Amino acid sequence: MGTEPTMTIEAGGVKSAPFTIGQLEAVTKAPSAAIPMKSTPADDEVSNGAYRVAAGELRSFIERVERLDAEKKDIADQQKEVMAEAKSRGYDTKVMRRLIAQRKKDPAEVSEEEAVLELYREALGM
Repeated sequence: MGTEPTMTIEAGGVKSAPFTIGQLEAVTKAPSAAIPMKSTPADDEVSNGAYRVAAGELRSFIERVERLDAEKKDIADQQKEVMAEAKSRGYDTKVMRRLIAQRKKDPAEVSEEEAVLELYREALGM
């Protein structure tokens, strides 16, 4: 039994201190979590600050969405009131809704739908 052979590594003109194969294997097989990191009060302050910022930002997003939902409900209520008023004056609200939907579409698309509808009516003898 003799001593274990040693080796050195040279990189960029710098030679490492001699080490044994056993030392190399121990270093390369060691898990990276084997060396625990010590948390300092400064580290804790940074992580707590990051948490507070993330929580504040999350709260802000949720509150904005809730406000928009409330506004959307108010607008829907206003639309119902307008349709109720139109109905009380004798307008057909189903036709009005269809006209509103058509106005949102491209004129060419509306023309195509009307042509197909007319074709189907003729086919059914209407």
